[in-house]
Amino acid sequence: MSLRTVARDDFTNARRSYVVLGVVGVLTALVALIFVSEITVYDHPYRALFDVSFFMFLVFPIILAPLTYLAIAGDRDSGAIKYVMGLPNTRTDYVLGKFASRFAVAVAAVVLAVAAGFLVALLAFVEAPGPARFAAFAGVSLLAAFAFVGIYVGISAVTNSRSRAMLGVFGAYFLLVPFWFGFLPVIGLPDLLNTVADVLGTTISEDTQQLVRALSPATSYLYSTQIVYQGLFPTPYDSLNAQIGNAPDKVYAKFWFNALVMFVWGAGSMLVGYLSFRRSELG
Repeated sequence: MSLRTVARDDFTNARRSYVVLGVVGVLTALVALIFVSEITVYDHPYRALFDVSFFMFLVFPIILAPLTYLAIAGDRDSGAIKYVMGLPNTRTDYVLGKFASRFAVAVAAVVLAVAAGFLVALLAFVEAPGPARFAAFAGVSLLAAFAFVGIYVGISAVTNSRSRAMLGVFGAYFLLVPFWFGFLPVIGLPDLLNTVADVLGTTISEDTQQLVRALSPATSYLYSTQIVYQGLFPTPYDSLNAQIGNAPDKVYAKFWFNALVMFVWGAGSMLVGYLSFRRSELG
């Protein structure tokens, strides 16, 4: 059994699951709903796409959680891992095959969601959307999907029970999205850094704080969406102008840096998960 066979079998089994249908359907419906709700608010579809980028930043990682957290831990918890690993395949094939199948579902969800948003924009908005910008948005979103599927499947490879995998995945979401960005007052990474700086009698510059924020795959996704809106300035929308009005001269605002952050999180998490799984006792 090869990597391709593992991925194909897992994808075949997964596509019959209501969880997979829910991930694809919920993401597609919510993105389309954002565009529909803003038809009478904005003339430009890119302003609605700007709101979708914040939705994807905050909600997309949590939508991916039920798709991925049982990828490997579910087989170990149920005992199915004994049968799967009894077949002529390696642990490398198994882990990478699981990642490939779950990432394929995430790709389908992103493509369908962006296509649904583009269709609404094409049919209902005053200004016509450009396919290239929506394609760029889909590409950036696929990088985010790669990062979080890698993180979650990596956690699933490390754990050996459903409860631990679920706790690990949702803990990772809390750490990398609301905590790291600083949504929550007092218990956020920016507040924590400022507190430490105050204790040490120093200050942290705004650029340093933004750089630290960009080291999260969620924030790096949000920063990287700037390439979608470049060339639109000026627009009649202040929030969109604030996003695209300044050239990305800081390293944390550059696309290559944010793409690298997302890739490293996804690939690094998979490597850690694989190394743990390779050494683990499955009997």
